[in-house]
Amino acid sequence: MPLRIAVVGAGHMGRIHLEKLKIFEGIQIPGVVDIEEKLLKDVSKKYQIPSYKDYRKLLDSLDGVIIATPTETHYKIARDFLEHNTHVFIEKPITSQPEEANELIKIAKKRGLVLEVGHLERFNPAFAKAFSSIKKPVFIEAYRASGFTGRSTDVDVVLDLMIHDIDLTLSFVRGEAREVKAQGISLVTDKLDMVNARIEFIDGCVASLTASRMSAKKERTFTVFEKDRYFYIDLLNGSLVSTIRNKSGKIETTEYTTEKVDSVKSELIEFIHSIKGEQNPTVRGEDGLRALTLANQIKQYIADRKSV
Repeated sequence: MPLRIAVVGAGHMGRIHLEKLKIFEGIQIPGVVDIEEKLLKDVSKKYQIPSYKDYRKLLDSLDGVIIATPTETHYKIARDFLEHNTHVFIEKPITSQPEEANELIKIAKKRGLVLEVGHLERFNPAFAKAFSSIKKPVFIEAYRASGFTGRSTDVDVVLDLMIHDIDLTLSFVRGEAREVKAQGISLVTDKLDMVNARIEFIDGCVASLTASRMSAKKERTFTVFEKDRYFYIDLLNGSLVSTIRNKSGKIETTEYTTEKVDSVKSELIEFIHSIKGEQNPTVRGEDGLRALTLANQIKQYIADRKSV
């Protein structure tokens, strides 16, 4: 019997998810949901699936749901589906507020449901190759920039772009943040469009994260420094440079170029396997909550500075 998985949100990411779901065997798409009538009609026609303006019409008919709607709607939609025993995949950030995310986690745990969050950089092959070798980071430097696309303007650049690197950082550093400092500016929207954050963790690791959605060029780099080596990860181009000082003091550098991987496809395959009970998701609701909590600390520090 096929798994019934619907998509709520027919915007940019919602359409990408639909394209992937259509090629999977054993998956039935009972419908796509959006409140924008013309967009919904076009998407329904293109993918030949039923369309709905109200997601509640699908509450009792699904095995899983993919939520790709504006961030402020995540909590209510996800809660409604979880309370109807539906497994949930939710695009990042998990919710607007940590309290909302915590409640979703509790509901999913109580009902034995999957709650997966779409932090897709975890599936980047260059990051995955570095991840297995990194033991104890002492400094992390991330830079993520893109030109202004007009998408995701319902949130600032911290929740739009930087949260990817927050999640990657927290996948290495398990301790809590001891000190957070940040600065940011708004240029093309009324929200923060460029932010730099410095986070010091209780284990001594320091992370410097920069995100901009008004850059002249696209860039996604993530560098991890350890005591005697460092890893430079080009997330955009899928390459990794590993530099280590060996026992004789000599510097050795190794370069890798990984094969291109469809990260959205990878995370959806994992969601499907998780629904079937064949594995656990890499990015759980708890991971989404940790990333959101630190993101909000960064945003709060900037807001407090502006109010002084």
